[in-house]
Amino acid sequence: MGKLSRRDMEELREACSYDCGYTDTEEVVKDITAQVLEELDSDTTYGDEVGLVDSDRGEEFTTLDDFVRIFWDKAVEKILNVVESQGR
Repeated sequence: MGKLSRRDMEELREACSYDCGYTDTEEVVKDITAQVLEELDSDTTYGDEVGLVDSDRGEEFTTLDDFVRIFWDKAVEKILNVVESQGR
């Protein structure tokens, strides 16, 4: 693999960003999440109404959508850091 420029890395980060409109990343991630839930034989379908609950207190502490958004951005950053370090 050839070395990626700083500009290339910035473009990759933008294109992989959850909020990127021109790559429709949010929709892609939601589709992946729905596929994973289906593979896990979940009774729940993916949507904004799904929440994560603290089983000890029985209280919702975030939505699955919030979790997926944060997870995606952190995973992409880690992956792109590896890609960037391989080009050095």
